[in-house]
Amino acid sequence: MGKRRTAAISIAALSIVCGLIIWHAVQWHLNGMHLEMFERLETGRSYITVLYNLGLMLALGISLGLLMDRITDLIGFEIRQTKHSDDEAER
Repeated sequence: MGKRRTAAISIAALSIVCGLIIWHAVQWHLNGMHLEMFERLETGRSYITVLYNLGLMLALGISLGLLMDRITDLIGFEIRQTKHSDDEAER
């Protein structure tokens, strides 16, 4: 497989993953699960809420980071080295 085709397939997969994570968070909010979790903060089981939110942010952050990396691979963006004027002045 070519590099662009692999990037396109992984973009599709990562888009689905990001969409599912966002859908999950919206569904929990609409069903009232987030409210229940925040009510548990006063009962001493706050670590569950903190770990859930941290895991959700970590999963979405990693997914979005990988998605952006694959998009730049698909576009073909490459960083080229530039010549600085300081290097030329020293010669």
